[in-house]
Amino acid sequence: MAVEVQEQKQKPKSLRVRVVDTSDEKRPVVNVRMPAGVVKFGLKMAKAFAPEMKDVDLDWNEISALFEEGESGKIVEVEDEKEHRTVEVWLE
Repeated sequence: MAVEVQEQKQKPKSLRVRVVDTSDEKRPVVNVRMPAGVVKFGLKMAKAFAPEMKDVDLDWNEISALFEEGESGKIVEVEDEKEHRTVEVWLE
């Protein structure tokens, strides 16, 4: 009798945002890790206090679905060539 074993993905527990200065040997400038339970709150706070975040369209439902599906790893990478910075967003 064969026993079927299903491997369950472990849900990510945090969202990490990292900003790297690419002009200086990829030196990290910012490295923030937020527990999954406070990510929605953190995104709202960022929009309230950071003027450049007000126009950013973040779909919380999509991010939440990625957490629920157990997805992990880098989900976004944005390069700002003018400022020589890269922003990376990870589910860990």
